[in-house]
Amino acid sequence: MSSPPAHPSLTSLVPPPGELLRTQRKAGRSAVVGLMLLWGAAFVSPFLAYQEDVKAAQGELLIHLSDRAGFQAQALGAHLGLLRSELQRLAEHPSLRPEDGAAAPEVALLENAFGHTSLFSGGVALVSADGARIWSDPVEMPLGRTPLASRPWFRRMVKERVASVGLLDEEGGGLVAVAVPIVRDERVVGLLVGELATANELLPTPRGTHESMVALLGERGRILLPATPPPLLRQPELATRLRPLVDAPGAVTLGSTRLLGAAALVPGTGMLLAVLEDEAQDRAVLKSRYLGQLGFHTALLGGVLLLFTVLLRRSYRSLVAAEEQLRRQETMAALGTASSLIAHEVKNALNSMQAALSMIRAKGGETTLPVQALRSQADRLGHLARSLLSFASPQSTQRRSCEMHLLVQDALQAVRLLPEAADVTLETTLQEGLFVKGDPTLLVSAVDNLMRNAVEAGAVAHDTGQQPTPRVQVRLLREGAEVVFVVEDNAGGVPPAFEPRLWEPFAVGRSKGIGLGLPMVRTAIRAHDGGSVSYTRVPGGSRFTVRLPLERMAS
Repeated sequence: MSSPPAHPSLTSLVPPPGELLRTQRKAGRSAVVGLMLLWGAAFVSPFLAYQEDVKAAQGELLIHLSDRAGFQAQALGAHLGLLRSELQRLAEHPSLRPEDGAAAPEVALLENAFGHTSLFSGGVALVSADGARIWSDPVEMPLGRTPLASRPWFRRMVKERVASVGLLDEEGGGLVAVAVPIVRDERVVGLLVGELATANELLPTPRGTHESMVALLGERGRILLPATPPPLLRQPELATRLRPLVDAPGAVTLGSTRLLGAAALVPGTGMLLAVLEDEAQDRAVLKSRYLGQLGFHTALLGGVLLLFTVLLRRSYRSLVAAEEQLRRQETMAALGTASSLIAHEVKNALNSMQAALSMIRAKGGETTLPVQALRSQADRLGHLARSLLSFASPQSTQRRSCEMHLLVQDALQAVRLLPEAADVTLETTLQEGLFVKGDPTLLVSAVDNLMRNAVEAGAVAHDTGQQPTPRVQVRLLREGAEVVFVVEDNAGGVPPAFEPRLWEPFAVGRSKGIGLGLPMVRTAIRAHDGGSVSYTRVPGGSRFTVRLPLERMAS
């Protein structure tokens, strides 16, 4: 009896059970957490940026409103100053004596200076110190519904001898007037009053629904312009609310509407000019613009993250598959070492059994039933030992010209000797003259395993009553440039749940066998260039097909 072959330690290289799975789950959780953080950043960052952009845009809007209010106040002050200067220039003319009435030289002077003037669209009037009209152009120029002498601004101007700009009629609103006193010998003897008939002479007319509102307030907080103020500007104590905007442009609430605004004092007057915009409308415009940008950046970032997620997922799956393949290879290596040791021990026992059977055969006991049973089981163990040795130490391929018909016939002789073959009908259709370039030992082993599996499956189906007439069809034919070997049975087929593991080593789908036959068949066939083996479920059974390229004969 030969000594056992040297073999490496059987210490498994495979990680302890569950450790690889725990490592994979930990890595998966880390990847998921990382992706969640990235996705959160992808959507939170643009939102925060949107909030900052809205705040910055609101600040820029306030700066714009402040600049606009200052510019319009300066322009309005310059315009009113020009009008006041024109009236002041004439009021200082020595020939203008309103206390003597409208003499011919005075009328000529006034008509020459202000007749049909474009500076005052409402007209120009000369009035006495007690408010009586002396001259006007046009003649029917309105001077308000109440006597001028009864009005506070008129009495203040006469008393203080300073020019004034305000509403001509404080009670009902209306025309804006520029009034300049005529002073002679430290005494007011009359006034020159110029009227502006329309508000757009002083302030621009809004051109659209989103145009800013511009309000002009007098010294006492009375709204001067627009002539017909909207409801928002008809608030009590409007001047008190708008005056802080001179120093600090910002938000102000009028009624139930929140506005953004800025204000400025009109130089040379006591008037206040305010520019206001509806915050809700401004935010809607900003929101629509920035949400478009937000949507674009979010879609872009989301697309990048989605691509990253897909790539990370593929990478993770590849890593898991590689680890699983490594674990399987290490497992197979350990099983191969164990298989080699087991096969060696089985082979030693078989040698002893074969020697004993030889002695019995020499004494004429070959035909007894126990001896036949022993020979059958010895053959089965021999096949098992060869399978284990082939799995543990695959043979190198020795290529030579082989006729497939002879190889199949050789395997058929061994299969017909199986005890199971007595219950199974073997039908063969073998075409001769088909040569392949290959290893005859590997090819015979592959053909033998396929037919042996089919015969054993038929016998099991017969013993269990599933198939009363089990049949195995073996065909060898040519298809194009290939040799096709087919083994088909009617034993019910491989269980559907077992199909994914059909070609795995030691995967067993029935009571007999150790699960090395089909893996050895695939290994043997794939060792030949262009060789392939496949399984197909057919009605009532299974079909295995081997394809090998025909040998190219030298011409």
